Amino acid sequence: MRIGFFLRDLKIEGVQVVALRLAKEFITLGHQCDFICLDAEKELEIGTDINVHVLNIPKEIKYKKIIKYAPIFSKWLYKEDLKHRFDVILCTHGDTINIVSVLDDPRIIIQQHSCDKTSYESKNYLKKIKYRLKLSKKVNKKHIICVSKGMAEFISSITSCYHSISTIYNPFDIQEIKKLAKQPLDTFFYDNEYICYIGRLAKEKRLELLINAYTLIDKNIKLFIVGDGCEEYKKRLLNLIDKLELNDRVFILPFYDNPFPIINKAQALILTSETEGFGNVLVEALICHTPIISVDCHSGPAEIMSGELKHYLVKEATPENIAHKINDLLLGDAKIDFEKTYPKYAATNIARKYIKLFINISK
Repeated sequence: MRIGFFLRDLKIEGVQVVALRLAKEFITLGHQCDFICLDAEKELEIGTDINVHVLNIPKEIKYKKIIKYAPIFSKWLYKEDLKHRFDVILCTHGDTINIVSVLDDPRIIIQQHSCDKTSYESKNYLKKIKYRLKLSKKVNKKHIICVSKGMAEFISSITSCYHSISTIYNPFDIQEIKKLAKQPLDTFFYDNEYICYIGRLAKEKRLELLINAYTLIDKNIKLFIVGDGCEEYKKRLLNLIDKLELNDRVFILPFYDNPFPIINKAQALILTSETEGFGNVLVEALICHTPIISVDCHSGPAEIMSGELKHYLVKEATPENIAHKINDLLLGDAKIDFEKTYPKYAATNIARKYIKLFINISK
């Protein structure tokens, strides 16, 4: 098969990392993979076995404006098909999903990574109708693959215009993550016991909740918030840390290309997001044998944190409830059988599920 990934760019972000993992597995299984990008921005290291195409289309613009670029994509696709026809094209970002929404091509599959349920539920009646109409246009007669069951259930609850909808979890290169987790760290990390958050600095991550919860925990341990993002939001967090006089205990650190050693040494990884598509970092922490605590947001954490992990899922997101779970974990004697928590996310298994689905929908 020739499999395309229609991406916004090749920055080091969750969607792009998942695309790269999938592509590597597809290639191992004997398939050809192409990355089709709106622009040339690149941070990921892409091997020579993946063809990269840049369309020079603006990104992060409104739906009504971006669909005018659909003919550019169609023209490019037509020329590529003359050389070697694509069997399937996965559209992974909002921008690329918008572009293909006006195209009628059964090879185009929407790979849905984000869940808008929380935002949708906060809208008034008229805005909900508008949202449903726009979503119906985007997914009309399209195949959809969601990265969590909760996401698929949300989409199914507000539209039925799609051709099919399936759930396939994100892939993880378990051995590679374990290998990367053993790499050395700066002495700063070795000199401190800490709990951590790893990810984007963004309002929807609700890191104020985590900082306020930290003031209520009983163990003398530091909090490391690791990641880049919105500078204005970062300033708000720094002001809160200063106001609570936590400057020597709570640290906001820059993004690391390899965060796994940081996760590996942490006493726990905490997630306080308002919404998650899946919650990749939770699985990555489990692979590193690091305990996890997460609020029960839409849509991934509850699906990851089943069985013995369910105890550390915070049902109501308050500083007190989060602190209670942190204390329970740090001061208790929790014994988690990590090896049983992540095999189902192995990249090879996930890639085979995709190929099986591609074959079924092409019949």
